Amino acid sequence: MIYIAIVLAAVAIMMIEAHIFRKKAFDDLGYSVSLSVREVFEGEEIYLYEEIRNDKLLPLPFLKVDTELPDGLSFHILEEDPKKKGVKRDAYPRVIHSLFVLRSRQMIRRRWRVRCDVRGTYHLGSATLLADDVFGTSPVVKVIEASRDIPAATMVVLPKAINLERNFTASRYTSGDFLVQSSLLTDPLLKAGVRDYVPGDPINRINWMQTAIRGGLMTNLEEFTNRHQFNIVMNMQARDIEKVIPGPPSNRAPVELCMTVVASILDGVAGESIPVRFICNTPPEQFGDDLNAARGEGDTVGEKVFVSPVFRGTPSVIGALRMLATLELMISVPTEKMLDHILANPFAYTSGGNMIFVSSYLDERMINFTYAMRRMGITVIFYITSTSINAHIIPEDIEVHFRAWADD
Repeated sequence: MIYIAIVLAAVAIMMIEAHIFRKKAFDDLGYSVSLSVREVFEGEEIYLYEEIRNDKLLPLPFLKVDTELPDGLSFHILEEDPKKKGVKRDAYPRVIHSLFVLRSRQMIRRRWRVRCDVRGTYHLGSATLLADDVFGTSPVVKVIEASRDIPAATMVVLPKAINLERNFTASRYTSGDFLVQSSLLTDPLLKAGVRDYVPGDPINRINWMQTAIRGGLMTNLEEFTNRHQFNIVMNMQARDIEKVIPGPPSNRAPVELCMTVVASILDGVAGESIPVRFICNTPPEQFGDDLNAARGEGDTVGEKVFVSPVFRGTPSVIGALRMLATLELMISVPTEKMLDHILANPFAYTSGGNMIFVSSYLDERMINFTYAMRRMGITVIFYITSTSINAHIIPEDIEVHFRAWADD
């Protein structure tokens, strides 16, 4: 009888302990994350600080924590190379699994390296906690979702600029440098002369030798110099025919590369004080304010085309990059309708300036659009984020820059 009583007492204790554990395991258990910096460029790494606190007397003999990052971010860790014993290799998982024994009134703080792979706004702090008692019979789970209301765990990944001359090739030219009468950008290596300095000229263009000779500030004139406003139009569609509009593009990668091209163009003119606007067939309401200069009353197409404010100079361009970082990949109106609307309201969209058209593909409708804009005195240059597999259909008098490499 005494043995039966001992067994029954042990079972009763285990049941009471399990009941208390299931009820109290996550009481006063805190989990939080913070970041070393809150704004970086694509490809850079930051530190994520993870803190787990058990502020109650009840210890947690078994605690499993699955720390998860959103798509576009990854942990940078070292792991054992299965092919080479004793050799570590870099790994980039999105989820880290950890096991702890957490005593009462104990806090654990860890630091992780996080690589920022894709531009965007991210809210960190997602985790799955699994706690169990000392007998392993009372597992309880708690899922923690990332919160937008915690500034310390929110970060912005800005799109990174690339060298467009290195990564894109023009369809009209096979090699070498060509001088033209006008262009959207300038070449500081090709001097065309000097002129008197005017307010707003970049300091790096001042010719100090000529300044000393003439007794007044003189500015270098560069080939390709074109100081009036231009506009960047980005096509949100990944293909000429999308399955669902409004909706996300059918292929995210080439559209993300379009974002990179736009960021690179903005970066190239940041120090030139050249006014530039960004236009895209994406929902304007995602930015909150009404920024559509071309929309009229009852204009069902214009109200779906996003038109940014004018960006000019480095501080303003940083704001433009932040805008691109928060831009959601969403098509609001078909590309052909946006082109028709621009043709119907050319100066509302361009203010008389030239246009760079960034797209994942090139079709006959865009070529016709180029000729129509040219008749209005507006030049259109294309950056296409696919390779030149259809380059044979491009007229020689249209400037198109294709991606200079193919995906493996």
